[in-house]
Amino acid sequence: MNISARCEYACRAMVELSLCHRKGGILTAQVIATRRHIPEKYLVHILLQLKRSGLVHSVRGAQGGYNLAQDPEQINLLHIVEAIDGPILEPAPVDDGHGLELRGLWKAVAGSIGDAMRATTLRRMTDIVAPSDMYYI
Repeated sequence: MNISARCEYACRAMVELSLCHRKGGILTAQVIATRRHIPEKYLVHILLQLKRSGLVHSVRGAQGGYNLAQDPEQINLLHIVEAIDGPILEPAPVDDGHGLELRGLWKAVAGSIGDAMRATTLRRMTDIVAPSDMYYI
């Protein structure tokens, strides 16, 4: 299983929106693209997918942009991956009718991967990626 570049960019954008969420702000696609090194035209399409999935809101107007639709603790990595790339290992790697005996194995593997992604919240992703706000004296 590979994570697509599109999915990687979506994760980067969601981390940036999570950082902004802590401050209660809204970010434009241009700001997200610049901060997270994502091609802006590509990012706009990704943000639309995330919006359709209910993970982000868009705000119109001069002060508009994007923000999270939910608290970062309520969003997990599986939500993001499925919003962009669809269900994990579906369809089966080879769907030609000859690998039926492996179908149960692929479902179990997809379940394990899904469990690991489900356990990784956006808050946790942000804490890992973002520099700490704590200062030590």
